[in-house]
Amino acid sequence: MDNVFQQKNKIRSRIESQRRSLAGESIVLQSSKIISFLKETPEYQAAKIVHCFVAWRNEVNTHQLIEEILATGRRVIVPVTDLSSHALLHSEIKSFDELKKGTFGILEPPQDRFRKVRISEFDLVIVPGIAFDLTGHRIGFGGGFYDGFLGSITATKIALAYEFQIVDEIPTRAEDVKIDILVTEKSVYRFGD
Repeated sequence: MDNVFQQKNKIRSRIESQRRSLAGESIVLQSSKIISFLKETPEYQAAKIVHCFVAWRNEVNTHQLIEEILATGRRVIVPVTDLSSHALLHSEIKSFDELKKGTFGILEPPQDRFRKVRISEFDLVIVPGIAFDLTGHRIGFGGGFYDGFLGSITATKIALAYEFQIVDEIPTRAEDVKIDILVTEKSVYRFGD
C-alpha cells in the first residue's frame, strides 16, 4: 500500500469521526451558514444547471438547497453511483420527492426516474468530500467515484464543508483534481491554478 493512500486514509478516518460526532442542531446551524455563503457567490447565482450531491451521513445538508434551486426553475442534476461500471452517473430530478435510498443508502433517483444529462451541460458542480486543504485538494470517501468525474468537467467545482474539515495539507497524486472554491461556515476560499 503506497504512502499517499495511507496518509489519506488517516486523514479520512480522523475527519469522518469528527463529522459523525456532530449533533443534529449543529449540522442545521452550520449548514445554513454554509448555504448562505454559497448563494452569495457569483458562480452559484449565474448557474442554470447545477449538479449537487445529496447529503448523507452528517455532510453539509443540501436537501433544502436542492428544493430551493428547483423552486427557482433552474435544473438540478444529482449523482447516481453505478457499482457495475465503478462510475458516477448523472440524473436530472424534477422534485426532491423522486429520490429514494440507493447505493450506500444515499438518496438518488430510482431507475424508472433516471434522466440522463451530458456533463458538458453543467454550469456548476457542488462537490462533497471528507477533507480539504487550502490549495484546493480534497479527500473523498475513497471509492474514486468523484475523481474520474471531476477530471472530465469544465464546470466550476464548489465544495461544501465544515471548517474543521480543512487540514494543513492533503497528500496528492498526479490524477487528483482540485476544486475551484471551498465554502465553509466561516469563509469562502478560492483557489487559482
